[in-house]
Amino acid sequence: MVMKQAQVDTYTAFPFGEKGDLLHSVQRALRVLSLIAEHPQGLSARDISSMLSLNISTCYHILNTLVTNGYLDRRPQSQMYLLGPQIPFLNNAFVLGLNSQEPFSPSDDEMESSIFSAASLVERLRSILYRLTEQTQEPSYLACWKYGEVVLQAIVEAPQAPKVTKLYVGYRGPAHCHALGKILLAYSDPAIVDRYLDMHPLSPSGPNTILQRSRFIDELNDIVRQGYSIDLEEFSSDICCIAVPIFAPRGQVVAALPISFAPDILARRSEWLIAQVIRASNHARAELRLSSARHS
Repeated sequence: MVMKQAQVDTYTAFPFGEKGDLLHSVQRALRVLSLIAEHPQGLSARDISSMLSLNISTCYHILNTLVTNGYLDRRPQSQMYLLGPQIPFLNNAFVLGLNSQEPFSPSDDEMESSIFSAASLVERLRSILYRLTEQTQEPSYLACWKYGEVVLQAIVEAPQAPKVTKLYVGYRGPAHCHALGKILLAYSDPAIVDRYLDMHPLSPSGPNTILQRSRFIDELNDIVRQGYSIDLEEFSSDICCIAVPIFAPRGQVVAALPISFAPDILARRSEWLIAQVIRASNHARAELRLSSARHS
């Protein structure tokens, strides 16, 4: 009898982060999780196998492993696979880590770092986000720098407005294609902008993403001159965004405050929306000034 050779993952020691330092079976399982996350209504094993070009037997092995460990659920009658109960556990741990007390800039002193960490900004400014959403009836957001990336820290949804499914707390995708990222880049040192763009090439996200580096730098300069940024379906089709900077008492930008809305709304009431977001930014700056005074 010919023994069938067991299929095993190969592992070679490489410096962390290089391509050789990856387990292919883990990569496949993570691709399955990401795909199902993009389809909350669920997918069948054959759907997953086809969409990821996986052998159906391999696909079932991955799915059974993920179900057994709680990362997926399977509906008995329809045989559809959905995200499982372990996902909220991971998300909760991620959010707790996201809100850990960290300085927004390595150059700030200890007292200012504790006042304006990501967690403290969310705590102090959440009420302003709720007020902005209530006034505009559009979703509002808060984003900061973390580990050299623009990270979405808070979202306040609007019941009547469409949800931007590509955005979630902890999102840290490319910053060049949305208003909140453009604000934080616009008010950063040019050397930081150059380094960021070297590491994050200008790739398309929405139908109007800016892809030319010189044009993007011009856009950042315009943002500083006018005091706000606009995303005209640069991140996603049918979604526009306005964002403004939030200034700390010493004048440095510590966060971005955007709202999102449908393109037709921008055409009808852009000036009013811009005024509301700027007003919210001024309230945020006043709140941070009070917080700084209490700690002085």
